[in-house]
Amino acid sequence: MKLHRFALTVFAFVLGLFALVLVLIAPIAARAHGKPAAPALYGYGQNQGGWDTPPQELSDVQRQGFHDGIEGARRDLQNHRRPDPNNRDEYRHPGVPRPMWDAYRDGFRRGYSRGIQYLTNPQPMQQPVPVQPPPPPRGDMDMPNGPAADVMHRGFQEGMEGALRDLENNRRPDPNNRDEFRHPNAPYGLQDAYRDGFRHGYDRGIDLLTNGPERGDDFMRRAFSDGVEGALKDLGNNRQPDPNNRDEFRSPNVPYDRVQMYQDGFRHGYERAWQELIGYRDHR
Repeated sequence: MKLHRFALTVFAFVLGLFALVLVLIAPIAARAHGKPAAPALYGYGQNQGGWDTPPQELSDVQRQGFHDGIEGARRDLQNHRRPDPNNRDEYRHPGVPRPMWDAYRDGFRRGYSRGIQYLTNPQPMQQPVPVQPPPPPRGDMDMPNGPAADVMHRGFQEGMEGALRDLENNRRPDPNNRDEFRHPNAPYGLQDAYRDGFRHGYDRGIDLLTNGPERGDDFMRRAFSDGVEGALKDLGNNRQPDPNNRDEFRSPNVPYDRVQMYQDGFRHGYERAWQELIGYRDHR
């Protein structure tokens, strides 16, 4: 009898141990067979490369602000508050050393805008439009050296700007519309070089601004054109090529739910214009 009870006890123990092992290995087996795991809670780290991932160029403080901005946007939407980062105490009084406030607020604004855009319209983030290299200069163009090259490149830059102005004012595209083409601000012996560069820049500007944006609505065309203009200004002022140099990119005067769209269009225009400007110069 004692032996029989002992055997039953051992059997029950082994059976319980086997059941425990099954419980422990079941989730591992399910993952190995491709079964989905339970959904993760809302968080910033779970989505590598997802909509809530901060841009790679941001500093640590900007990344902190970016994450806090997304969270601030989520809370404002939950509480039916008007989208505005100035609603947030953490934006007005950042919890970082005072010298870092500007960087934190810059990241916060970006995260807030991203959060408003995604949480009100949760569509997949659009991939950046690939930047095509500019075509080489026309075959009939004699690319000079020395002062003539500098004048020609200035003409190219001002030709692109002239195209931008004519399209803004709904004028018929023609470089002869432009006073700077008819009466170049260049020494007499270099005026032909200036006009050659201007004409080429004008043609490239018209093509870029009328065919550049993939999404052809007025809002995106405006963003694209602003990006082109920003690149022209930065090159003219010898600034590094970075759309973050531009106030109109960092703090665009558009509704918060369209900030990210505007910045995408601006960045596209900026990069395309910079490629054109530098590509032309490098082909001299």
